[in-house]
Amino acid sequence: MHSERTTDLSILYSNLKSHPTNQENVVLIKTGSMNPVHRSHISNMVRTKQYLERVYNFNVIGGYLSPTHDEYVHGKLGNELISGQHRIEMCRKAIEEAGQQHWLSVDMAECMAPRFIKLVSVAYSLQTFINQKLNLPKPIRVIYVAGLDLFNRCCGMTSLRAPQMGGVAVVYRSGQDDRFITSTHTQDDTKLFYVCTDNNVCTDNNDDAMDTSSSDLDDISSTLIRKRYKNNEICDHLTFKSVLDHMKIISSTKN
Repeated sequence: MHSERTTDLSILYSNLKSHPTNQENVVLIKTGSMNPVHRSHISNMVRTKQYLERVYNFNVIGGYLSPTHDEYVHGKLGNELISGQHRIEMCRKAIEEAGQQHWLSVDMAECMAPRFIKLVSVAYSLQTFINQKLNLPKPIRVIYVAGLDLFNRCCGMTSLRAPQMGGVAVVYRSGQDDRFITSTHTQDDTKLFYVCTDNNVCTDNNDDAMDTSSSDLDDISSTLIRKRYKNNEICDHLTFKSVLDHMKIISSTKN
């Protein structure tokens, strides 16, 4: 599924070279419709990276946004589907506008697959591909980044916490019940990490510095962006200017 054609490994090589360490190396992945990508998609990756490095002393060498296959998104959204090609390009632009291209990239494998692939298979395939290519003495762990809403819907995402998997980092989302994860998660758990609001104080001296502290970020959704965009309402606080500009290009080709 994953190949050098679908997945850019240059950020991993670069960060391994520039930050040699004995810490455990980790790569993050986030899947989802990203129809379109928005500010929380990026900020949640940054928050997770900062949390894992600070609390667990991991060395996060890269992260991937993986837009879901058109088949799934069309089944979910119908005519509101933005094609995978455009969603990939908007993710690229969002990463660049957010200034996170030194460690974030777009993974095209899921979107380019012949059919929809379940998220656990995407994460495992990426982990296998990375370790085959980098072939380090200690395998790189791929941790899946999920919102609290997805974690609750998937009843704890136990498949991502299986022995062969890297685990799951769950990011708090406003309005979501966190009783399940707080009763499940312990500091000693090596496969489940809870990135709650209390753990996300961002500092200006961090290379990944980005304003992730606003509670407004927790209320962002692609559905809201599509609705506001359709009604010609301001969306700049929800997603990136480059994404909105690309949506205008898409709209112009449909007219």
